[in-house]
Amino acid sequence: MIKKLMCGLALMGCALSSHAEVQGFDWAYTGFLPSWGSETNPEPKYGEFNPDHVLKGRFFAEDRDLNGVFSAAEVTSFTIYGESFMNCTGVRRCGLSEFSFTPGGALSFYAYDSVEYGVWREGWSRTSRGFEAGRRFYTSYESDWSVGRVQDYGVTAQTKFAISAVPEPQTWLMMGAGIALLGAAKRRSRKA
Repeated sequence: MIKKLMCGLALMGCALSSHAEVQGFDWAYTGFLPSWGSETNPEPKYGEFNPDHVLKGRFFAEDRDLNGVFSAAEVTSFTIYGESFMNCTGVRRCGLSEFSFTPGGALSFYAYDSVEYGVWREGWSRTSRGFEAGRRFYTSYESDWSVGRVQDYGVTAQTKFAISAVPEPQTWLMMGAGIALLGAAKRRSRKA
């Protein structure tokens, strides 16, 4: 009975893993050098390096051309702080204009979004954000009643980068099946 169950679970695991083409990754940069500027003061002013500031996100991609590199055309989902940069709705415009990732190698991307409100000279404002992997991320504020200003966070030699694969559902299924088998084996050994 146990042998049949184990064989069945092994076959199920093989069947599920053969269809697992989309892969997910969590990434994070930790530690940034803040700076800010405006149209009237274009020379940036720098703050102190903040080792606790984190920029993190997740993406899912499918290596359709089987070259070992995920490109922008192969990305199916891209989020930063849980917010999508591929499927914008309402007044928010966004996009992922550059992307490249080789597992075990460097992550490269440029993601952006922009939200605009009002009518020019009648209370218009716009907030734009840009995220450039390994370099910086920024937020700019513009309006018809004030000069534009930018808050920037730059990557330095002290900035740490981490990326890890997101476990696929069948991984959790196989782990659960393994735990169930261990429980069944333990129960059977008690009876003997």
